[in-house]
Amino acid sequence: MDKMEFQRGNPQEEPPKRIAKKDYRRRWKYLAIGTAVVLVVVLCAVLWDSTAFDGLRRSVIYSQAKKDENGCALLYNYAAEKDQSCTYLDGSLILASQHHITMLSENGQELYHADVKFHKSAVADNGTLAAVYDIGGREIYLLNAKGLVRKLETDGEILGCDLNNRGDLAVTAGKKGYKAAVSIYDNKGEMPFEFKSSDLFLMTAAVQEDGKQMAAVTMGEMEGSFASTVVIYRVDSEEPQASCQLSGGAVYDMDVVGSNYCAVAEDGLFFVGKDGEQKAVFDFEGTFLRRCSLSGDGYAAVVLGRYKSGGDTRLVTVADNGELIGQTEISGEVLDIDAAGKYVAVLCSDALTIYDKKLNVCAQLEDVSFARDVLMRADGSALLVGAESASLYLP
Repeated sequence: MDKMEFQRGNPQEEPPKRIAKKDYRRRWKYLAIGTAVVLVVVLCAVLWDSTAFDGLRRSVIYSQAKKDENGCALLYNYAAEKDQSCTYLDGSLILASQHHITMLSENGQELYHADVKFHKSAVADNGTLAAVYDIGGREIYLLNAKGLVRKLETDGEILGCDLNNRGDLAVTAGKKGYKAAVSIYDNKGEMPFEFKSSDLFLMTAAVQEDGKQMAAVTMGEMEGSFASTVVIYRVDSEEPQASCQLSGGAVYDMDVVGSNYCAVAEDGLFFVGKDGEQKAVFDFEGTFLRRCSLSGDGYAAVVLGRYKSGGDTRLVTVADNGELIGQTEISGEVLDIDAAGKYVAVLCSDALTIYDKKLNVCAQLEDVSFARDVLMRADGSALLVGAESASLYLP
C-alpha cells in the first residue's frame, strides 16, 4: 500500500482566508431603508416646497375633496351680506360685514362668530393671521385659522391696517389734535411705537418683516402743490431715519415687496429702500391704475387700463427693482385680482385665469358667474367667493 504523505504548513505564513457568505437579508434591509428615506424626502418636497410639484402637492392634500367636472370643490355656504370682505387662512374662510364676523371651516363648522357694528369692514392678512377692522371705527379683530387671537381697540378712527409675515400690525388712524397717526403693534399685542403727524396727512403705512422699521406715506402741500413723501422710522426711535419725496400723484397703497417698500401711486409704482432712497420707478405711461396686488412673492401685480372704465386692460408683473417681469392683454372686464407665491389670479366676468409671475397661463376656468372675489393661494389653487357660497378651484 502506498503511503500518503502530508505536508505541514509553515506556521510563519498567513493562514488562508475564508470566503464570506453574502448576507442578502442585510442588503435588502439597507435597500429598504434607503428607499424609505428617498420617499420621505420626495414627500417633504411635495408637501412643503411651494416652488415645485404644485400639482402633485394639491392632489395629495386634496385627495379626499369632492370636485365637480370643472375641478371645483364646494366648501362653504353662508348667508348673503351686503359689502362683505373676506380672506382665507389655512382652510378657514373669514367673512366680515357691517353686522357680523364669521369664520367657517372646510366641513362647514362655524369656528368663530362675533356680532359687530361696523361702518365698512376690511381685512388685511399675511397668510396665517388676519386683521378684521372697521374703516372709520376703532375695533380690530386678530384671527388665525382656529379663531380669535386678540381684540384691539384704538383711540382714533382707523384708516387702514397692514400685517407683516411675523404678525406685526401697522395701524393708520385719525387722532384728535393730529392729521393722523401710525401705531405699530407687535405679535404680542403690545405697542412699541407710535408716529403722530400734526401738519401732514398720513395715507398708508407698512412695517418691515423683522418688525424693526416702518414706513408711512404722508401727503401735504409743498411749493404750491400736493406731494407724497415716504417717511421711514425705526420703531425704537422717535426721530425719522430717512424720507423720500415721490414724484407721482396720490398714493393708494404701500407694502413691503421683496427688499423694498412699494408705494402704489396713480401714475406708477415707486420702490423705496430701507435707507429711504428711491430705488426704482415703474411708470404707468399714461394708462390708468385699475387694480393692484402686492401680496406676491417679491413682485407686484397691476391691472392697467387705457381708459378709466371698460375692458381694454393690461396685466403686468413688476419686480422689486422696478423691472417688468411679464405683461399680457386682458379682453374681459376684471372684477378682482390677487397674487400669492408665484401665482396671480385674475377674475373676469366670464372666466378665472391663473398665471405664473411671468404671466404664462397655468389654468383657466369658465362659468364663474357666481363669483365676485378671488383669493389666490401659494399652492396654485384659488378660492372663488360668491354672495352665498365659496368654491376652491383645484387645477
